[in-house]
Amino acid sequence: MHNFVGFSDEEEYNQHLYVMSWQELPQMVSPYRPFTLERQLEKSFPITLVLDLDETLVHSSFDICEDGDFSFQIHSKMQVQTVFVRQRPYLPMFLEAVSSMFDIVIFTAGQSNYAELLLDIIDPNRTLICQRVYRDSCVFVNGGYLKDLTILGCDLARIMIVDNTPQVFQLQVENGIPIDSWFGDPEDSALLSLLLFLETLVGADDVRPLIRKKYGLVFDFRLVFDKCSPRNDLRQV
Repeated sequence: MHNFVGFSDEEEYNQHLYVMSWQELPQMVSPYRPFTLERQLEKSFPITLVLDLDETLVHSSFDICEDGDFSFQIHSKMQVQTVFVRQRPYLPMFLEAVSSMFDIVIFTAGQSNYAELLLDIIDPNRTLICQRVYRDSCVFVNGGYLKDLTILGCDLARIMIVDNTPQVFQLQVENGIPIDSWFGDPEDSALLSLLLFLETLVGADDVRPLIRKKYGLVFDFRLVFDKCSPRNDLRQV
C-alpha cells in the first residue's frame, strides 16, 4: 500500500477520500447545498470549465518521490510533512490551452490549506485559474463528497466538470466529463484527448447535449456510489 496523502499504511485506500482527508473531517460540513460563491474574477468567457485536482491533474503522496515534479510542506496533526507531487503529462500545456477558451475553476474535495499551496505552484501568477473551490463548498452525504455546480452561479448550459470520480457530479450528471484516474503513468495522454473534445465545445449554446452524446453517463449511481445516492434528500432544501 502506498502512503497516499491522508492515509496511513493501515488504512484502507478509498478513492473518494484519498488526498482530501489528510486532516480530520471538519465538524461542520453542510449536508445540504452550500451558498452560491462569489466569483473571484470577472467572467471573460461564456463557458466555465470546472476541473478536479487530485488524480485528475496531479498525483500527491507523502512517499518520497525521486521523479516528482515538485514538493511542498504542510502542517498536519502538529507535524510538518512533505507532499510530493507528480503532474499529469501535458498539464502545463493543457491549462494554457483551456484557459484561452474557458473560465477555469478548480473544484476539489481537498482541504484548502493543502490545495491552495499546490495551486500556488501550478498557477503562481493566478493567470490560468479564475477560481479555487475546496472541500467546504462540497456537499457531504453519508461519508462522501458531492460537487454541486449550482454554487458557482453559472448557467448549467454553459458549465462542465471534469473529474476522475464521476459519482461526485451526480447532481448534474449531464455536465460531467469523466477522466481516468492518474497515479503516475508517464505515457498517459488523457489530457490531450480531453483537449480535443473540449475544443468542440467552444461557442456551444448548451454543452450538455454534446457531453451526453460523447459520454452518455446514464448508469445508476446508486449501484456504484451507494453512500452518496440520496439525491432526494439534497434537493429538498
